[in-house]
Amino acid sequence: MKKLITAWKNYKQSTNGNVAVMLALSAIPMFAAAGAALDFGRYVAVQSELTAALDSASLAAASATGKTDTERQAIAMAAFNGNIQNGAAGDLTTKATFTISNGAVTGEAHADMGTAMMNLVGVDMMDVVARNQVGVPEAGKAEIAFVLDYSGSMADKAGGQVKYVAMSAAANKLIDNVTKDPTKVKIGLVPFSQHVYGTIQSQYVKGATGATWTGCTQDQMYPYNLSGDAPNPANDASKWGQPMVAHPWAWSCADYASHHLVMRPLTNDFAGLKAQISASTPYQNTHIALGAEFGYQMLSPTGAFSGAAPYSDKQTKKFMVLLTDGMQTEPAFGPGGSRTVANGDTNLEQLCSNIKANGITIVTIAYDLSDSTQQKRLKNCASDPAKDFFVANSGADVSAAFDAITQQVNQVVYLSK
Repeated sequence: MKKLITAWKNYKQSTNGNVAVMLALSAIPMFAAAGAALDFGRYVAVQSELTAALDSASLAAASATGKTDTERQAIAMAAFNGNIQNGAAGDLTTKATFTISNGAVTGEAHADMGTAMMNLVGVDMMDVVARNQVGVPEAGKAEIAFVLDYSGSMADKAGGQVKYVAMSAAANKLIDNVTKDPTKVKIGLVPFSQHVYGTIQSQYVKGATGATWTGCTQDQMYPYNLSGDAPNPANDASKWGQPMVAHPWAWSCADYASHHLVMRPLTNDFAGLKAQISASTPYQNTHIALGAEFGYQMLSPTGAFSGAAPYSDKQTKKFMVLLTDGMQTEPAFGPGGSRTVANGDTNLEQLCSNIKANGITIVTIAYDLSDSTQQKRLKNCASDPAKDFFVANSGADVSAAFDAITQQVNQVVYLSK
């Protein structure tokens, strides 16, 4: 009996060792699979950054009319090297080549990306590749309305960076990268929070006098606040309202100007636009629907602002870039003159539908926004939820989203990929 017990103990020890070995061996493919997902995520980020840098470089060369092919190649290389330094591929070994034929610039870029986990199965390096072809700028044009959230929460940090600072940097980078030919692009700005501040023709504002009126606005009465048409000067119900003056310790309309939260209709004064975006700082609550309302008016040929191309102009592509980090908190006008926060949500949904029906591409960015209902609303608002909706949890995510928008705009205006 004693011998039998001893033999059983020896068998258990042997079996336990085998199980440990088997578990260790089975863990390798599990770690490799998890690592592959991590490495692939980084691959996508690096490829996006590589593509954006390549596109910008090729555009610079294509736009350099009057230069020799050798000079244009040098311009492309300098632009590529400058653009790649600060992004996800900045610490990698990269190589780019540019060839010019019949005026078109063809670019190809590679980045050597070391793997973090896939080396467990023998994959130590991944070759990230981007390619493009850019013709000499011809017919394409773009109009872009930035509808950007500057409510108070945008002063918080996400991913270690102040949100509005990251947003401003990404927006200014986009401006640089889509305006290689400034005659082909116009950009407008709607910095929204509790109100939208700007200059509007007095005939479109209740109680305003003179030629123009400058101040804070409420949304129009329902259903006029769902339209891209300018208010009817003969119909007060269709006009924008002037909000009641609040207690000085609550908010002040004048503070919108001091925070540089001032609307800019479509313009090619890109230096002035960038300077304002860089200077803008957050203030007060959130009225997303009002921001979208004014973005629609800027892009509409029948809106309250001049400069937008007709919807029938097939050479001009219109974009609205809507970024927010939160929920609707400001009441909005709805059916029967009601004014509730819920109206703001339903108004935004209907606005997005109307804007898309006019052929305007809506790109939405949910920045540090965890509410699933609001994320779904923004996703449904986007023209193509698969490619025009972004969830951003850090400044790097915001930059990547704006890089993707840059590529889309440039493809319309310049690129033949």
